[in-house]
Amino acid sequence: MNASKLKIEIITLFPSYFDGPLRESILGRGIREGLYNIETINLREFGLGKHKVVDNAPFGGGGGMALMLEPLTKCLESLGYSADDPNGFEKDCHLILTSAAGKKFEQKLAVEYSLARRLTIICGHYLGVDERLLSLFPMEEISIGDFTLTGGEPAAAVMVDAVCRLVPGALRNFSSAQEDSHQEGILGAPVYTRPEIYREMPTPKELLSGDHKKVKEYRRQSALEKTERMRPDLLRKKDISESVSPDKQNLAPIQNGICLE
Repeated sequence: MNASKLKIEIITLFPSYFDGPLRESILGRGIREGLYNIETINLREFGLGKHKVVDNAPFGGGGGMALMLEPLTKCLESLGYSADDPNGFEKDCHLILTSAAGKKFEQKLAVEYSLARRLTIICGHYLGVDERLLSLFPMEEISIGDFTLTGGEPAAAVMVDAVCRLVPGALRNFSSAQEDSHQEGILGAPVYTRPEIYREMPTPKELLSGDHKKVKEYRRQSALEKTERMRPDLLRKKDISESVSPDKQNLAPIQNGICLE
């Protein structure tokens, strides 16, 4: 395998969950073209006893189950991770646990992961994992939002999709990714396609002008306006002093309504 190719391992109780996502669209094409390698690993294979048990009731009671230490440790060690040498991880390697308690997954993290050599994602389940796992292996707890899922598989699928589309060659026209929502900390600009006029609703004249500068300025301005309307919290975190050209004077609603510090 090419040393620079991104390798992704997904540790899951339900490997078949990924059959569709890993086969379809850009993600599937990238796998077929060898841009990245994605492997699903069945945690149940490392379960204990005749019935391959991977979960147990937590100490203290209260209902629910938690993933046990031993199956997870055995699985990670089979992949080359060592609880005895927490500093022995490969360079540019990320060990990730999907967790409602984790750091929020955002575009800048997707970019960082796309530049890595290896991602190993553990799909959390039940009440979570035995907390001691986090002491044995230096891992990143990651959440895709403030809501609860039945398991970590949907979160892992979302992260893998967001990361792999940024790998060089995955998108036929990579400039489209540079204009995505959140790529620059704001939402993407509104888009229009044929027909130019539909039910008396016209396409903005700037997009039809053929003037690249005007198109760029319009897209930037409309992206800021859409962000102000839909996600003003994003603008609070972003300095937009150089977002549009100096001759644009219609940023008053944004500047008056939002702290730009």
